[in-house]
Amino acid sequence: MSNFSKKLFMYHKVHQQKREGLKIAQISRELGLDPRTVKNYLAMTAEQYHKYLDRQRTRKKELDVYEPFVKMRLETCEDASAAQVHDWLKEHFTDLPDVTERTVLNFVMQIRSKHGIPKPFGHRDYSKLDEPPYGKQAQVDFGEYNMTAQEGTRKKIYFFCMVLSRSRQKFTWYSEHPFTTLAAIAAHERALQFFEGITEQVVYDQDTLFLVNENIGDLILTEAFRKYAEYRRIKLHFCRKSDPESKGKVENVVKYIKHNFLRGRTFINIHVLNEQGLAWLQRTANAKVHAATRKVPQDEWIIEKQYLRPILDHFKPQVAFNSYNVRKDNTIIYKGNFYRVPIGTYQGPKTIVWTEHTDDLKLIIYDSAQQQIASHKIYMGKGKTIGGSNYKRDFSSGIDQMIEELSCMFTDREGIKNYLLHLRNDKPRYIRDQLQHIKKLAGNYDIKIMDMTLSFCIENKIYRATDFGSVARKFFVMESQQSFIAQPIAIRTINQSAHKITPNKSNISDYQRLMQ
Repeated sequence: MSNFSKKLFMYHKVHQQKREGLKIAQISRELGLDPRTVKNYLAMTAEQYHKYLDRQRTRKKELDVYEPFVKMRLETCEDASAAQVHDWLKEHFTDLPDVTERTVLNFVMQIRSKHGIPKPFGHRDYSKLDEPPYGKQAQVDFGEYNMTAQEGTRKKIYFFCMVLSRSRQKFTWYSEHPFTTLAAIAAHERALQFFEGITEQVVYDQDTLFLVNENIGDLILTEAFRKYAEYRRIKLHFCRKSDPESKGKVENVVKYIKHNFLRGRTFINIHVLNEQGLAWLQRTANAKVHAATRKVPQDEWIIEKQYLRPILDHFKPQVAFNSYNVRKDNTIIYKGNFYRVPIGTYQGPKTIVWTEHTDDLKLIIYDSAQQQIASHKIYMGKGKTIGGSNYKRDFSSGIDQMIEELSCMFTDREGIKNYLLHLRNDKPRYIRDQLQHIKKLAGNYDIKIMDMTLSFCIENKIYRATDFGSVARKFFVMESQQSFIAQPIAIRTINQSAHKITPNKSNISDYQRLMQ
């Protein structure tokens, strides 16, 4: 329907609803028109409205004099936008009237329609690909999602997902922190163990976790990921930049995870989320009939795993990184500077850590258990010691061990564990300080005071160690006052034997003789 026909139809619709008894405001709401427009339509006869439309179609427009120029530019550059045309007009015509962007857009659209210069749209021809052979390919991607935590706050989580291209069997792994190269390699290992084998090829985005840069078409892998791919003998295929459609299977999995699993789910902690994720894979993602293949991924995987290359040994991710000896003062030397690691890292002359140099010039340091223990901004000079005072604290005992030790200081062990885990999830950066503060309180107050404090804090949702201490002090003062009132007041003298002395008594006859 042309614009002329649409306007004519709307005019008759307004009059029809007026004949049906509707008021101007009702017609306005029903048809989505301004009340003044409705009023103007009702004020005109059909003949008057036709003449009005003809005048609109034939009236001289403010930009008509620029039509030859715009037509010529559009013919030479068909995909030019209205904003570009507006800029060209400003550039070539100093007398251009002050018109709005919308006016220029309407003018450009009119010229395109009048002279048959359609704007080309980016079109991509698609064809359905044949299903790859069993064991041929897997696809990998990363995602992130904002979940709702138990306290009602927002919590951003990051996830890794891998899907076998033939069977559509899926695997996911979640993290509270953005994936580093080491974390991504560890997630790969979990996926391969989950699939019970290795595919011939793995498809990726041009992700900075795995690529240094693109050098005239030659992809330069990060050193760590290159070592991993060589170790596992995986053929890597990286999609062209900004071309996610070439790995559509895993792109769909990312959406599926967000909309079917994460949406509406409350974040408790990352361990629970990973357990829930694995249960969801077994219950839904790999158990339901796939919309494209019309087959159950789990059933197809049973067939496909026979074609996967077996995992002969366990890969140690630190093999892909550079190792450094830890000095007695709990530092490592990296490119002429001293970088601190937590006190207690040094365990003797052969203590080794592994490092990762990220694209944003950070040095990530991992221990032998593949856990990140330090992160520093790389210093470009020489001879400087890098690392704040937090690396001088005692990191030798694990957080889990501290929680276990603290739980023994309370009657309600399960309650204190849940309370401390809540602190850990809420303030992960400061959990050690929080635990040490509560441990100090437990040493200062008896178990009755600590139990009362724990119950009060849980009931009133108080999750800060400093507030925990304030409550404990309040209960201590209250208990002390009650104890003081309950005890009888004892009168003591300096000489405890004085009350046993009997004073001498005078005889009354002596006084009588003196008076005679």
